Amino acid sequence: MKLIIILSILVISQAAVIKEDGNENNCGGVEINGVHHREEVLKENMDRPYLLTVDRSKDVLYFSYNVVENSDNFISARLNLKTEEFKTIDDVPNGFAQTVDEATNDVYIGGSDGLYKYDYSTHKSEAIGEKGSDIWNVFFKDVLYFSVFPSQFLYTLSYGEVSRFKDLQDTKVDHFVIDSNDVMYFTNATGFYGQRKGTSTATVYKEQERTDNGIRGIAIDTRGKVHICLQTGIFVLNTDTNSLDSVLQIDDAFGLAFDSSNNIIYSDATRLVRLIPENSC
Repeated sequence: MKLIIILSILVISQAAVIKEDGNENNCGGVEINGVHHREEVLKENMDRPYLLTVDRSKDVLYFSYNVVENSDNFISARLNLKTEEFKTIDDVPNGFAQTVDEATNDVYIGGSDGLYKYDYSTHKSEAIGEKGSDIWNVFFKDVLYFSVFPSQFLYTLSYGEVSRFKDLQDTKVDHFVIDSNDVMYFTNATGFYGQRKGTSTATVYKEQERTDNGIRGIAIDTRGKVHICLQTGIFVLNTDTNSLDSVLQIDDAFGLAFDSSNNIIYSDATRLVRLIPENSC
């Protein structure tokens, strides 16, 4: 994989206006780009809610979280953002990664025993491939993309056939998404990159630093803007300057997603929080 390093990418600019202690304003919420947002705690007292995704046709949030203290035993779950109904998805062993096909609204989950397709109406999951494999991450766009632990190499599943993703043949992949222009944005231990499908040249948007403690998520909002989650908060990719603009400072952030109204949903070490814009406070 060839890398194009853009000097300006290492400068992260502050786009959000955060008052008082760096997170809260006088109204008790947060201010982003001059707009007050109310914090709605969707669920709390959880251990590391992670890998968030939303089925925007139903406004159902899917995520995983750790269920055994001082270990890494995860389970997938769903939370209806309209009714607040919460259910764990128990028939996927160690459910960890989840994604939604935005064209069909089908839900796919990866766990320690392969890939599954989840049916919201029956609350049942069906194994669809890679039995025995420990799935690290998943994303759906035309086909199901997935990475496997511990290699972290990227594959596709299409009509029951598994293939290595050739564009990133020798590249480890942690988090990844694909936008409407067929650009794959991905992270690994070295940084945050973008690479158009069918090419072999990647642009470096952020080099990983020792103090980063990992890039913890990528999400695309309803307007097509790419966001990443660091431990310190949420950032948006500025494609005009190829830099990252700060959206929100968060203490120990773990993941992010966007609902059908383009509201930010993020997780920290113990909670799921949605930010609701308000005209006044």
